[in-house]
Amino acid sequence: MSPIMQHFREIETCIECSAFKHIQIPEVFFYAQKAVLHPTAPLFDQDTQTLKPRCVRALKRIFILCDHDRDGALSDAELNDFQVRCFNAPLQPSEITDVKQVVEEKLPEGVNDRGLTLSGFLFLHALFIEKGRLETTWTVLRKFGYSNELKITYDLSPVLAKKTPDQSVELTNKAFEFLKSIFALFDGDQDGALKPIELEDLFSTAADSPWHEVPYKDAAEKNVLEGLSLDGFLSEWALMTLLDPVGSVENLIYIGYPGDPSSAICVTRRRRLDRKKQQTGRNIFQCFVFGPKKAGKSALLNSFIGRPFSDSYVPTLEERYAANVVDLPGVGKKTLVLREIPEDEVKKLLSNKEALAVCDLAVFVHDSSDESSWEKSAQLLLKVATHGENTGYEVPCLIVAAKDDLDPYPTAIQDSTRVSQDMGIEAPIPISSKLGDFNSIFRRIVRGAEQPHLSIPETDAGKNRKHYNQLMKSSVIVVSVAAVVGIVAVSVYRVYAARRNASS
Repeated sequence: MSPIMQHFREIETCIECSAFKHIQIPEVFFYAQKAVLHPTAPLFDQDTQTLKPRCVRALKRIFILCDHDRDGALSDAELNDFQVRCFNAPLQPSEITDVKQVVEEKLPEGVNDRGLTLSGFLFLHALFIEKGRLETTWTVLRKFGYSNELKITYDLSPVLAKKTPDQSVELTNKAFEFLKSIFALFDGDQDGALKPIELEDLFSTAADSPWHEVPYKDAAEKNVLEGLSLDGFLSEWALMTLLDPVGSVENLIYIGYPGDPSSAICVTRRRRLDRKKQQTGRNIFQCFVFGPKKAGKSALLNSFIGRPFSDSYVPTLEERYAANVVDLPGVGKKTLVLREIPEDEVKKLLSNKEALAVCDLAVFVHDSSDESSWEKSAQLLLKVATHGENTGYEVPCLIVAAKDDLDPYPTAIQDSTRVSQDMGIEAPIPISSKLGDFNSIFRRIVRGAEQPHLSIPETDAGKNRKHYNQLMKSSVIVVSVAAVVGIVAVSVYRVYAARRNASS
């Protein structure tokens, strides 16, 4: 090995050449082309001399896809199928024997009585790379759809091309049934929850584990062992599909979704049309949670995903999500996504004309024992209602009077009731996160989202605008009727005059 390569492990090839003497010029272009088409860096860690984690994940997925009988090993027939698929040429029985012998000599657990194991499969590819045969591993990866970043990209533009801002993306029943089967497969102890180690195993064939970071981290209900129930698991998928449909579909592909990936998602009807039709077929609802600091927004989200109440105040500095399944009697299960909007982020949110387009219902939380909290919440309600009227993305709204376990300020009920009546929405809903008394708030949110034409607040400006439009419409009708009457009168007079002239 060249001294340069010994000191700088990231250098893949080092050769001596001379343009003047034409020494090894062809080799220079060969290695340059090889470095571009078959790079080492994404596959192999030169310092540790091991396959990189993302490469291991990709090869593991390929191994599982080729292990048709799911016995944890590639039989001779499966190895041959793999060879034909990737290299368009079968392996001779003697070649299969030689491959397994090489593996078994260096890694005994790489082969068993059923065939080549996953560890043996990974060892082979590490061996190819060490011997400079990177094109072999890259050919395999690209046959299975991997890019140079070892990720699978799927073009959803045919599905999403005509999606408007007030439409959402949801998983189809086919996708949900697949996810239920995957949940059962990886719930090894059959305790009805996926522990962190089981969830890590489930996503071990994905480019990365998708739920380690916000907004997905801690967005669903977990048990005392940090395990995700089936509802929590499906809620995380629903949230990911809502926020990042492309990423959701790609992760479905990673974990083995069968068939056309575009069959896993559907685009819902426009919310504006839902309001006009006075109903919705949506199964996943997104609720924006507004309110001033210390109003009880975070406590509401925490209770929704089963977290215990805490008296200590921790300010929410960035938007946060909580997703869970809500069971409606007589209707079935719907997924509700709560999106907490910090008070300081409201102005930034509403600077976007389409900010409310994705919202199915907005909740305004205030501390019912604090008059200033109510006043700030009422101001937020007015801002959101005005934004909806001005942009055409009106949303149903509910007022939540939190901390019902405390003594209300003197005119709390009168003030909040008056505002709700003036704006034409439901009376404030009292709750107490501390006492666990939520007054069926989550079901009421879903019910409100299912009736998108109700509980839409009207501001004074909005009422005046509607009244003006009605007057203008009435005036146009009166003018139109008068014009028609005038035309008819002229026609009758002309007929009369013509007859009189004829008789004379």
